[in-house]
Amino acid sequence: MKAPQQPHRRQHQRLDLRMSAEVRTANAAFTATTRDLSEGGAGLNAERPLGEGEEITLGLFLVLDGLESDTPPLWVKARVAWASETDAQGYTAGVRFEVISDEQRTWLRQVLAQLGTEAKA
Repeated sequence: MKAPQQPHRRQHQRLDLRMSAEVRTANAAFTATTRDLSEGGAGLNAERPLGEGEEITLGLFLVLDGLESDTPPLWVKARVAWASETDAQGYTAGVRFEVISDEQRTWLRQVLAQLGTEAKA
């Protein structure tokens, strides 16, 4: 007899962060905004829908004081874990980073540390 499955728990703490993002799917490219971010994934708000299970390439752009930073964006492969329509005629989705290098993980950690500190100030 199999043990009951435990509910999926996030491995990484998510931080409420608004960042500019670019989503590239097999058929389109469009902008989005992060709702939250962690080392393992992100919550997105967008004007276009994403499909659950869809593979995307996500570009995250660091914006400080309303200006895009000189820090190069992070481009990472991700998969849509869930997606839904919002009340405001927009869409929201949660994506899980699929392939992430040590260099990309370092970028994420630095941004999360920097912006997390600013959010608490």
